[in-house]
Amino acid sequence: MKRSIIILYIVVVAVLAAATVFEKYQGTEYVSNNIYGAWWFSALWALLVAISIFWLIKRKVRRPSVMVLHLSFVVILAGALLTHLTAVRGVVPLRQGVATNTFLTRDMHLHQLPFNICLEHFDVKFYEGTEMPSDYISQVTIDGKPFTISMNQIASYRNIRLYQMDYDADMQGSILSLNYDPWGIPVTYCGYALLFVSLIWILIDPKGRFREQLALLRNHRRQLNIFAAGIAACFLFLMYHFLNKYSPENHPMPVLNSRLLPIHIATIMLAYTLLLFACLSSLVGIISAKHRQGMQHLSQMLLYPALTFLGFGIFIGAIWANISWGNYWSWDPKETWALITLMIYGIPAHRSIKLNHNVYMVLAFLTILMTYFGVNYFLGGMHSYA
Repeated sequence: MKRSIIILYIVVVAVLAAATVFEKYQGTEYVSNNIYGAWWFSALWALLVAISIFWLIKRKVRRPSVMVLHLSFVVILAGALLTHLTAVRGVVPLRQGVATNTFLTRDMHLHQLPFNICLEHFDVKFYEGTEMPSDYISQVTIDGKPFTISMNQIASYRNIRLYQMDYDADMQGSILSLNYDPWGIPVTYCGYALLFVSLIWILIDPKGRFREQLALLRNHRRQLNIFAAGIAACFLFLMYHFLNKYSPENHPMPVLNSRLLPIHIATIMLAYTLLLFACLSSLVGIISAKHRQGMQHLSQMLLYPALTFLGFGIFIGAIWANISWGNYWSWDPKETWALITLMIYGIPAHRSIKLNHNVYMVLAFLTILMTYFGVNYFLGGMHSYA
């Protein structure tokens, strides 16, 4: 049973990695239809979940924090399946002063809306003293009720969410994206909430492995202080670089004007910083036999808060994506490799899996390099910053 889970887990990770490469050469539509949207891809996840649940029951795992963590992933995947099976997406082209009650799906079929919508006014706001747009704003009425739709501000009516997508060149028309997903989003968000709670719970659990590793390092406070100072310095440098890049003075694109952006960046950068130092401590442990055990304990201790911040960062980003463009998960290469990174680093967090921790942590850091540099400079995608 355990071997089956490991093999299936590796297969899922391999499929995800291969899909990002296929996307570069075959295109997004190809991987959406033949991999991410294929029945066998959903079946692969379902089989992994089913076997994992059976294994947890068989092992009689009783720690509530661990049970809630694994439950959160089941709920998230259930929400994703509901979205895949039941969600409806499309676009609503509007002209100023003209009411409509139809929308177009991606396959260009016309469907009826359960309401009338009319564009009253469209406007583009610019950064002061420049011609760089800071926001796109549509003033609409839905069944006579006024709504304002802009980047990072959606309108929700009768379980239909409307997002600012594009506009006509003459500024007399606006194009809204539409997302009807009354089942998938609530279930997925419940999964996110369970995940956030369980990740924090694992850190403060007196019987958890994080507290266990902290106890083992109490006699190495000097080394801990040095690493803490290094982590803080590295984190501050990364935060300065990223927040300066997306500060209002640099006129970021309208979709980046979100309060969730700095939170998303901060949590991801802190996770990467912790994993960098976990990698370095493991590398020292490989090189120096004298410090091998101590460095391994330090690396194991850093792993748990790193996973916590990585989980928070990924799924806060998913919430932001859902608010901004109506899709909490689009299998963009950056998203996919972030998920691969989470899955790869989740392996050494399992006590039942025996491996050479120091060697594994050094090799695992390659996924972070791929997530940042590989996606930016090779794979591309909407999260590519090259």
